[in-house]
Amino acid sequence: MSEVTDAIVAQSTREEIEETVCELLADSEAYKFAWIGAVDEPSQEVHVRTEAGVEGYLDGLTLSVDPDHPFDGGPTADALRTGTVQVTNDARSDPRFSPVRDRVNAYDFRSSAAIPIAHEGTTYGVLNVYAGREGAFRSRERAVIARLGEIVGHVIAASERKRALLSDDLVELTLRIDDLFVALDTSVDPEGWFSFDHMVPVDDGDFIVYGRATEEAVPFLRDLERVNPEWESVTVRSEGSPARYELHGVDLPVFSAIASQGGYFEDAVIEDGDLRMTLYLSPSVDVHSVLESLRHNYPQTEIRSRRQFTRSFEDVVRIRRRIVTDLTDRQRATLEAAFYAGYFEWPRDADGGAVADSMGVSPPTFHQHLRTAQRKVLQAVLSSPTVGPE
Repeated sequence: MSEVTDAIVAQSTREEIEETVCELLADSEAYKFAWIGAVDEPSQEVHVRTEAGVEGYLDGLTLSVDPDHPFDGGPTADALRTGTVQVTNDARSDPRFSPVRDRVNAYDFRSSAAIPIAHEGTTYGVLNVYAGREGAFRSRERAVIARLGEIVGHVIAASERKRALLSDDLVELTLRIDDLFVALDTSVDPEGWFSFDHMVPVDDGDFIVYGRATEEAVPFLRDLERVNPEWESVTVRSEGSPARYELHGVDLPVFSAIASQGGYFEDAVIEDGDLRMTLYLSPSVDVHSVLESLRHNYPQTEIRSRRQFTRSFEDVVRIRRRIVTDLTDRQRATLEAAFYAGYFEWPRDADGGAVADSMGVSPPTFHQHLRTAQRKVLQAVLSSPTVGPE
């Protein structure tokens, strides 16, 4: 599986990732063929996205995740509905394969595994793998193949996130969710406002959110930590109005739905308990699935506006200009010296003392200039707004 993992990590698009995993599995001695499907939400039918090692097996076959459908899709549908791996160790006797028994014999497979492809609460599809031997997916191999589904989901999410960040074209959605915390037993009424300024995913489903809050909103924030199981901790980092705070959360539905599709948000503010947010997605992302994920937890989610636009190259120029103008000559020289000396390599080619010595300054002075330069560069990159057409 390490070969498969290395190969899919090297791909840059979802299509390439899916094609690569199917081709490598089908080419291996362990399996006969593989395919990946995803649910079409309006019809609830599973559509094939890619296949390898087989021709015709899926022709004319309708697979549905609707339990009331005449043929509900067998293990494929079960995997999508439950989010768990579905294994068949003898397809000739498994009743779930009864409707396609003739295909089992024609394509000469005995075992199969249907593996959900998911990451941070979003299911991207299902990977189906078939073997010519009985009992091919018992305990150890089942665990390995299940892990593959998680890896594929993670890599797809990362590729979508990168596409959204680098794409010239973006979809902008403005959302509103009224009474966001109405289901929670809070003892403090929501007053004032607090913002979600930046989100950092740190693990599957875990996030650190940095934001600001007015003095009136701080008591409500602290109360949410008490009553909301998704909010693990809230730390107020500075006093005043607005104060800066840090939120550690797990499985936060709003952020999970956005991050899993490679999106990012701006202007996320909760005022008097109502959330308004602007988020950005790659045009390749299924906006409907993002909204369905949000409405599953917050049925009151409303779209206030939607548009697609092309980012101007001037945005990049503006960021570079800001970096150049914000850095002093000494700061820029320190940053360049550290970069080209290999200070940022792992392991480092040169430590801070060596770079400082080469510049003829003391180590504390070097680190002071470097830290200031890094802060300015990161501030220019991370805080630059996305600009659409006038």
